[in-house]
Order: sequence, then C-alpha cells, then structure tokens
Amino acid sequence: MRIGRDAQPHLRAHRSAGRSTADQLRALRIALLAGAFIAGSIGLSGLWSGMALPALHGSTRALEATRPSTTAVEAEVAEGQSAPGGDTAAAVAAAGAKTQPGDPPGWVRIPKPAISGPRKVGIQAGHWRTSEAPPELRQLIDQTGTSWAGYTEWETNLDIAERVAAILRAKGISADVLPTVIPPGYVADAFVALHSDGDGTGDKSGFKLAHSSRRTPHEDALQRHLTEVYAAATGLAYDAAGISGGMGGYYAHSWSRVRNSTSPFTPSVILEMGFLSNDNDRGLIVDEPDRLARAIAAGILNFLEATPRDALFGQDLVVPPAPPRRSPTPTPGT
Repeated sequence: MRIGRDAQPHLRAHRSAGRSTADQLRALRIALLAGAFIAGSIGLSGLWSGMALPALHGSTRALEATRPSTTAVEAEVAEGQSAPGGDTAAAVAAAGAKTQPGDPPGWVRIPKPAISGPRKVGIQAGHWRTSEAPPELRQLIDQTGTSWAGYTEWETNLDIAERVAAILRAKGISADVLPTVIPPGYVADAFVALHSDGDGTGDKSGFKLAHSSRRTPHEDALQRHLTEVYAAATGLAYDAAGISGGMGGYYAHSWSRVRNSTSPFTPSVILEMGFLSNDNDRGLIVDEPDRLARAIAAGILNFLEATPRDALFGQDLVVPPAPPRRSPTPTPGT
C-alpha cells in the first residue's frame, strides 16, 4: 500500500467523524444554555407575577376611569374598559348601564332607582369648594368663578343657594346645598346649579338656563318653570344668545363621562342668574338675594307639583349613544 495516496480516504473519514462529534457537542451546549435561559425566565416571570402585577392592575383601573372610550359597545362594558362616543367605562358602570332584548344597538338602559321619603332637591353653589375637585375634575380646581366690584361669584352663589334651600325646607322638601363636587350619581327630584356671568365690560345683562342631552325627558319642564317665574320676578331679559356649549355640556349633568354628576334620572339644569359685572344684574344678586331665591324656589315647586315622583322614577331610562367628545368642558361663569 502506498501510504501517501492510499491513506487519504481513511484520513478524510477520520476528520469527518471528528467534525460530526464536535457539531454534536456544540448542539448539546446550545440546548443546555437555552434550557437555563427558559428556566430563569420562568423564575423571573413568577417573581413578577407575585410581586408587581397587583400594583399595576390597580393603576390601570385608576387610569381607565377617566379614559375616553373609542371601541367597545356600551352593553358589553365592564369596569376598566372604555365605552363608545366619549363615555367613560367607570361612569357608565356607576350608572348601572345594561341592555335588554329589543333595545336599539348601542343604546344604554339605566335601571330605575329606588327612592323614597320626601321630595328631594339639590341646589349647587357654583365654584364653591373647587379645591376639593377629584382627578377627573382637576380642570375645575382653578376656576373660582367671576368677580366684580369686590364681589365673588362663589360667595353670591352660595348665599342664594342657602336661601333657596331654606324656602324649600319650609315647604317640606329635603334640600341639599351642594359644592362643586357632588355625590356620584346624585338622585333627586330636581337639581339646579346656580352661577353668575361676567363679561369683562359690564355691558351685558340677562339670565339663561340650559340642560344636557341623553337624560330624563323632564328637564325641559324644569327649565320652562324656572324661566317663567324668574323672568317675571326679576325683570331680566332671557339671554338665549349667550347659552354656551359649556352650559349644555355642564360636567355635573354629564353622567356618562363624570362619576361626580347627577343621575340621568335627576332633572338637572344650570341657571346663570345674571351678570355680576352688570350694575343692574349685580344689584339684584347682591342687594336682593331673597327676591332671586324666592323665584328659583317657586319655579322648582311648580315643577314638582306638575311632575309626580312616579313620572320621574317609574321606569327604566333608555338613552342613545353619545357623540364623540372633542375637548374638555369648562365650568361656566369663569
């Protein structure tokens, strides 16, 4: 045998076998390293699940409570999810929204509340205690209302609110004087938010009222009774041109976006009593608060007399989907 040439096939076979063994060893090392990595990941994942996730879940719920909705159907909304058309899941859930067979798609059914005892009215003193606003209403903290000639809106609002409440209580009505932050889902036979206007020049005069949509159908009647009595008692003109989107979208009426708002069953209106910046209007607000309070109380009492409690709370309320919300709504009267 010629060593040089005849041994080459054997040498090649030997080298090939060596490479095969090395490849197997490398594959084994890779498998061992991968196994160690997976085991470590599982251990870290278990540690994360046991220590960190509960805190994250709580933060998520807090954030979702004020997140505008974009996708889910209201009938399927659970706490921590979003509802369509500008609603927030927390607010919709707080109202007890549900659906029944036959309800139009996307509409919200609010179960009728259980209410007993004497007739109840909430009178809100606009801008009173704004510093107590929760995170969902943080834009209200600095909105202390208008002021003119040494008078501040929140003080005159509170003075008249307390006088209205006293008149109603004397008639056997349970009356609450409420600050900026009202109880979530506040249920009452009527709710009136008192504000005053300011134009910066002193030229404008008049009063106005507004209510929101997707609520009880009885708000038109409450607004009409108040308008008729207030106009006759004060002699002020009705400032229809001055009704702003902020009044129509008043936060305390926006049950589907704000937890601290009136129940959609509660007939709710906002009343701008006059211009604190106008000499004549301010004279009524500051010097004749009883005159204004009597007019407001009379309008509320007329509404209650014409609208029995069964009409307000006798059946579920079904409301249409909300339109998209484009920007935050400030409190009127700033």
